[in-house]
Amino acid sequence: MKFDILKSLSPLLTVTILCIGCTEKVSFRSDTPVIEEHHGQVIEDYYRSLEDLKNPKVLDWIKTENENSKNYLARIDKTSYLVDQQLEYEKSKSFSVTKLEVTESEKYFYLKSTASENVASLFFRKSFDAPEKLLFSPKEFRKEDQKEYVINYIKPSWDGNFIVVSITEKGKEISKLIIIDVIKNEVLPIVLKNSWVSEIGGVTWLPDNSGFIYIYHPVINKDLPDFLKNTKSVIYKLHKDENSLVEVFSKNHNPDLGIEEADFPKISLKGSGNDYFVGEKWGVGKYNDAYIIPTDKIEQNNWRLLFKKEHQVKEFIISKDTIYFSSSKNAPNFEIRKTSILNPNFENATIVVKQKKDTIITDFEITSEGLFYVTSKNGVKADLFKVNNVRDQQIKMPNVFGHIALSSRSISKPELSILTRGWLTPSKRYQYTTNEGLIEKDLNPVADDLQIKDIIIDEVEVTAHDGEQIPLSLIYNKNSKLDGSTPLMMDGYGAYGSSRVPVFSLRKHLWIQEGGIYAIAHVRGGGEKGDAWHKGGFKNTKENTWKDFISCGDYLVANKYTSPSKLAVWSGSAGGIMIGRAIIERPELFKAAIVEFGSLNTLRSESRPNGANNTKEFGSIKDSLEFRGLMKMDAFYNLKEGVAYPSTFLTAGINDPRLPAWFTLKFAAKMEDFNISENPNLLLIDFESGHGIDDTKLKEFERFANILSYAFWQTGHPDYQLKE
Repeated sequence: MKFDILKSLSPLLTVTILCIGCTEKVSFRSDTPVIEEHHGQVIEDYYRSLEDLKNPKVLDWIKTENENSKNYLARIDKTSYLVDQQLEYEKSKSFSVTKLEVTESEKYFYLKSTASENVASLFFRKSFDAPEKLLFSPKEFRKEDQKEYVINYIKPSWDGNFIVVSITEKGKEISKLIIIDVIKNEVLPIVLKNSWVSEIGGVTWLPDNSGFIYIYHPVINKDLPDFLKNTKSVIYKLHKDENSLVEVFSKNHNPDLGIEEADFPKISLKGSGNDYFVGEKWGVGKYNDAYIIPTDKIEQNNWRLLFKKEHQVKEFIISKDTIYFSSSKNAPNFEIRKTSILNPNFENATIVVKQKKDTIITDFEITSEGLFYVTSKNGVKADLFKVNNVRDQQIKMPNVFGHIALSSRSISKPELSILTRGWLTPSKRYQYTTNEGLIEKDLNPVADDLQIKDIIIDEVEVTAHDGEQIPLSLIYNKNSKLDGSTPLMMDGYGAYGSSRVPVFSLRKHLWIQEGGIYAIAHVRGGGEKGDAWHKGGFKNTKENTWKDFISCGDYLVANKYTSPSKLAVWSGSAGGIMIGRAIIERPELFKAAIVEFGSLNTLRSESRPNGANNTKEFGSIKDSLEFRGLMKMDAFYNLKEGVAYPSTFLTAGINDPRLPAWFTLKFAAKMEDFNISENPNLLLIDFESGHGIDDTKLKEFERFANILSYAFWQTGHPDYQLKE
């Protein structure tokens, strides 16, 4: 892409040749476009042939572009330094613990890797203070395959005597399930296939620990049209063979419940002592229809309606015959309410915690000592409270944290587990009881502080185009120059009601360590300011997402944090809509744009396997109004010919089960044809990876190092310029 090297040809396309010393370039633009008409609007697609990822010429082009991009990145000496810095940070921790699961009997299960290990293994402790025991290493799984596997999900039984382990080939996400007998310390001989429990549904153990429920995927080949369709919740009983699955909740099994082929029928159980399973028509939508059935009737298909998606229930906990739930209906900042399970009345439920004016309720949990909840201001300052009769009690924390998440072993146990995060503080786990107060109970070692004492955090609000106040987080070294000369990286997301909560990230710190400023724009479409914030960047209001991002960029330039020649922007997946449309609408504002696995062709979103599910968030071309919204948010469609666009670095994974790599390829090819600037455009497609999830540690480190060094190169950092 705009590099002085020979490019591969593609059939049925108009082609000119780019070679050393030539001014012509290859074009993937077809002479004859694919034409579609929707609601009176004609859509011409001259790059549709790039959607065929098995076309040898397309594959050759990808390989050539990969080689070009890697050659350019290899000419930045400090790329390897950024990889080494991440490895050094790992060494400073000696080991890392993730995916902690604590059973009702307080047995601890977790993944752990040392600094020298590329993948994590499964460990077990009988209690917090007990010695740990290695249960399983993914290196032992199918050695004859000669593939690199990772564990991407674990779920122990309620008593901790068995544990389900989800194993996937790196980056592919679709997984196989094995079961470990913890008492005997042996892997059962059964391997269950066709699962994606790390992302869709998880595992729910039966109350008596005799088996578990998970979502079975009839089709796991992402290239087939039925991938992610007609999934079903099934029961597997321990020690049975893999063909003994019992279907209990699905479109086919429950035709009267209105389950669609794109829904994921998920079943949950809130504790082994609970009397009810809850089944949800789960998916991309923030709210779902839910049904209930007694635990001893699960195979009798006797579900009854519990609540509808119109009740806007976000989270719920069942305690005996009462359901406690958080809802945004008539309360965009969320309230906690309760109603009867036997005679539910979600329209007039009892209010337990009223909606707050300036904060939103983000989480709640129940223990034997009462109900606890978390509030958040602008998504960056969290507080913890306990419900009392007169006035709710604030639980004092040792520091101000940006994010707090709650869990408990059981509603019959007193211990409340509190996971805290912050921009400068790695995740830390605490436990709270009335008798002991707040005590630290974290299995991770204390890491090097990485000179965080010199870091400043500014939480500001930026006025958007329509007067809304957009939260913007700024992180930088106290010695940074605020005169417009400093490289600045800004990221954001703005989709699905997902908040960019404060979390320590080594990639942010490395950017700051190397002299840059890091900014996080909390744009509409996210959940930082509640349900209304999500709806403000949703379907036909989606343009607020990239307009908010642009407003934040203007603010940073106007206040001398940086300048357009020093401003790089970064996001991925649905965040690709925000980045793609921002650089199209205001190309002069940005120097460089990084989009990973990006949603860059939303008009074609429904053609992908999970497209029907995503219409709940972005809209459908079948609806005339939503179609207009999709046209606006489609970065590929809105590229304009003859414009000087910023430099771009686009990545994707051939194995991506969420967003096909052709979203990226089409945008890259059209950008090459339409862009008249001399800014370089890099394209890097990974033939082994997927959506950047479940990768090995080293692959992730290399990915971040490439992005950071590219951004520093483009924003003029003297240590990151190309060597001759």
